[in-house]
Amino acid sequence: MLMPANTDGARQFWRFAMLQRERPLGMRLGIEVEADALLSTSGMQAYSIALKRAEEASSDEMARDWSVVAATIARRSGRRASLLDALFG
Repeated sequence: MLMPANTDGARQFWRFAMLQRERPLGMRLGIEVEADALLSTSGMQAYSIALKRAEEASSDEMARDWSVVAATIARRSGRRASLLDALFG
């Protein structure tokens, strides 16, 4: 099967588009996908963005998921995470 030459760009665009749309109630975040997408689109600000989304989440479940995304980003980027991130991330 032939793949387009710029599959990475298409993949990053898809991840970014997934970040921007609102998710239906009850749908869990794809932690790894969200962390990858934020890191690729926002770089060093990805951790702060994930924390902000956790604070602004419409449900406890989404807040937990965004906190795990933030912890995943912290782990991958070498950023020092908070104690709560270390315990629950």
